[in-house]
Amino acid sequence: MALIEITDLCKDYVNEDLTTKVLHHLNFTIEKGEFVAIMGPSGSGKSTLMHILGFLDKHSCGKFVFNGRDVSTLSDDELADMRGSEVGFVFQAFHLLPRTTVLENVELPLVYSNVSAKDRRKRAKEALAAVGLSHRENYQPNQLSGGEKQRVAIARALVNNPSVIFADEPTGNLDSKSGLQVMKILQKLNKEGHTIILVTHEKYTADHAKRILRIKDGEISSDEKVKDRLMADGAEDLIK
Repeated sequence: MALIEITDLCKDYVNEDLTTKVLHHLNFTIEKGEFVAIMGPSGSGKSTLMHILGFLDKHSCGKFVFNGRDVSTLSDDELADMRGSEVGFVFQAFHLLPRTTVLENVELPLVYSNVSAKDRRKRAKEALAAVGLSHRENYQPNQLSGGEKQRVAIARALVNNPSVIFADEPTGNLDSKSGLQVMKILQKLNKEGHTIILVTHEKYTADHAKRILRIKDGEISSDEKVKDRLMADGAEDLIK
């Protein structure tokens, strides 16, 4: 069973008498363990699609099945539960709380769930170790580089062990070296079995995925596999 099944999906925004059609009858599936880049220029509809796939917005027509569940049948409370348990988000702007430690930032998604303080701390430490930042757990965000902030955001997305991690332009605020480090971490997490969906307009970022879904004017213009590549020699050293 596919993790995500999209059939004839569309999205319209209605403002009084004006209807703006953003997505037009999309069809694709994403299997568990895939690393998919959704690529397209600004205004193509890629961010709208990510918001629908991440339960932040609702589609207007067609069908969206996530892990066997028809999303259109879920209540707002059920959608909120899905957002909290099934997906992790990594955004371009990091969205870290400024006056809390790195460890506390990573724990945040667990605070409103039935997880004990001891278990929250353990899981947050494990997530930071996965992105190579155990030595920064007592730092505050203003003491970190941009690349380190994004790695904290990835750890926070990981802490709930979600079914899928959405990365929305994760290298957009980073220099090329820091951006490469972030993409190598996402590749490493995918290699370990995590499903990654990356949204980007940059080809060199999308090329780190295993599959590129291109969107233009709200329609899928191509869907192709990226030639399998191994993590470059020494890439693990980048996250130490």
